[in-house]
Amino acid sequence: MPISLYLACSIFSTVVGILAALPSWDQLEANLSRVDYDLPPWIHTGQVTQVRTQLLFTYIQTATLTELATSFHLIQQWEDVRLQYDASSIIFAGKYVLVDQDKYATIWTPDSYISNAISEVQHSVTKPNVFIRIYPNGTLVKSTRLTVRTPCPLKSQGFPRGSQSCEITIESYTYSASEMSMVWDQQNPFRYKHPFSASTSSVTNIKEGSCTDPTQEYPCLKYNVGIVRDFSQYILRIYVPSLAVVILGWMSMWIDKAQVGARTSLGVLGVLTIVTQLVGVVSLGNGLEGVLAIDIWIAVCMLFTIMALCVFAVVHNMKRRKDKSKNKYKENSGTEEGDEHSCCKIQHGKLQNIFRVVYPFLFITFNVVYWAYFLNVN
Repeated sequence: MPISLYLACSIFSTVVGILAALPSWDQLEANLSRVDYDLPPWIHTGQVTQVRTQLLFTYIQTATLTELATSFHLIQQWEDVRLQYDASSIIFAGKYVLVDQDKYATIWTPDSYISNAISEVQHSVTKPNVFIRIYPNGTLVKSTRLTVRTPCPLKSQGFPRGSQSCEITIESYTYSASEMSMVWDQQNPFRYKHPFSASTSSVTNIKEGSCTDPTQEYPCLKYNVGIVRDFSQYILRIYVPSLAVVILGWMSMWIDKAQVGARTSLGVLGVLTIVTQLVGVVSLGNGLEGVLAIDIWIAVCMLFTIMALCVFAVVHNMKRRKDKSKNKYKENSGTEEGDEHSCCKIQHGKLQNIFRVVYPFLFITFNVVYWAYFLNVN
């Protein structure tokens, strides 16, 4: 017999023998509750079980300034030779079998979880959002829909401008690195259903992180979510209104000194407006350490608004004293010839004119320094 024909017959006999040895899906399904398929595969093979992981993101948003809310499908794939079956025994178009919920507990699956999660929810509406596919070659694919909240550190120096990177860790809860390994899917570890954005931030990238700590006992995977805050939102909601209040404070210096009610109302209204904004900024930066860039802005705007009110109080008091001195001189001399001489020492009009120039000059100088520094802070 020629050697080539002998080899062909040997290969055919081997394949036929393997196919003949594989049970049908009905036979395998009947034994799921009888055989210990819930035990880890490495007990049967003696080798480390490799779990390939993929994430399908459906929702990403910053829950707070220091927390990230993420909803995704955790898709994991591994091999279990005990679950091989004859492919011709199924008629499904996809050539795989979906395991029912009642048989889910009889099959071993990875015990992965988000180790740095603040809170974690597995969805169950209208049915538990989890499925397992079993392919004829013993490949299993498990998909679980999760929503988690994880910490996302924020460098507060340049807030509200800048970006932040949020790290999420997927780890095995029970099995050690000598029993199970976790790797990212080589073709496409991250997939997205649609672009992610929020009113104050947007997701720029999602990339694999490093999980090579030699002291790490359990297998794990890490990924980083890059977020950039939308600075224009803060410009419109905080910076522009507070700038308008400072300008109103400067405009009040041009109102006649005799209009006490108008200038007082405008000054007090400006101070109350800035105080209201300050309360909002404090609640916005709750949980952040250090002085924020937006804190400095609001504090300086409040200082200038109070300055405008104080300038009016000083000028009004000087004018009142001048009028009182003028009336007293008239009563004593019975003439008005010495009015200018007796009251010329109190130059309230000159003081107000000085602040009309100094006030905007100081605020413009502050803006030049503020924006030159904080626009260069990441």
